[in-house]
Amino acid sequence: MSEKRLVTVVGATGAQGGAVVRSLIQTGKYQIRGLTRDAKSEKALSVAKLSDQIEMVTCDINKREDLERAFKDSWAVYALTDFWAQPDKPEIEIQQGKLMADVADSLQIPYFIFSTVENVDKLSGGTINVPHFTQKALLRDYIKEKHPNLKTIYVEPACYIQNWQGLSKPHKLPDGTIVFASPLDQKATLHLVDIEDTGPIVREILENPEKLVGQDICICGEEIRFEDVSKIFTKVTGIPSISKTLTEEEYRGATSFLPKSAQDDLFNMFKWFEQYGYYGKEKDWTTGKQLTHMNTFEDWLKKTGWKGE
Repeated sequence: MSEKRLVTVVGATGAQGGAVVRSLIQTGKYQIRGLTRDAKSEKALSVAKLSDQIEMVTCDINKREDLERAFKDSWAVYALTDFWAQPDKPEIEIQQGKLMADVADSLQIPYFIFSTVENVDKLSGGTINVPHFTQKALLRDYIKEKHPNLKTIYVEPACYIQNWQGLSKPHKLPDGTIVFASPLDQKATLHLVDIEDTGPIVREILENPEKLVGQDICICGEEIRFEDVSKIFTKVTGIPSISKTLTEEEYRGATSFLPKSAQDDLFNMFKWFEQYGYYGKEKDWTTGKQLTHMNTFEDWLKKTGWKGE
């Protein structure tokens, strides 16, 4: 049996989990158990090749027996849920989150790190409905109420900068101008994270987890106005760029491939940003920055060399 402490990472081939795995490997301090839907998939095999410190394990997080086997003997577990895996069945995310916490508590896992966000419904007084935020906050409430002795540390990743390489990918005008388009007022505040920074945050948490039990750690590199996104992009890349405010009709047209419920969720999320920011009006979004350096949008552009393509 390895003398290194075992850290189990849910979603080890994804954005958050993959970042955690890569960062923990660099420390050389841990044995890592990476959970995935199929340990024989190309993605899982590529993660397994990173180090002899990592074992990739097939785990269905809907099944208690799978989780019990996967979490067994762990010193710490990094857990998250994915609303977007089945957005037409939002109850599944709740079931998965509760089950992971139930199993972690039953196995007396020493430290449970759970990825969450804010309760938009509660903080907006019921005026804004963003299920993919609120559900994760309800899971935090569940853990605190049902498992008060489970030593849980909550992490709250901000808006992924990497979303501009995917769903929110900018388009290019015929003259070469890059257009960042969102249904956001130009002065609206965005809280951004290079999601790769999830890894360094978890690494720092595990250096002294006891002092952070029960706390919310915001994984956020900076606070930036929407209008400044294009300015920084142009400053770094030299490519002309604009930030464009979309109407609701334009945004729904651009996301017409999504179910209406998903469009509603995402459009309301931007309304939340405009009125409350990402974390609400009261939360200190710098808690992660106080643990370790995190990239700003400018840092990320320089690191990746991304040109808006």
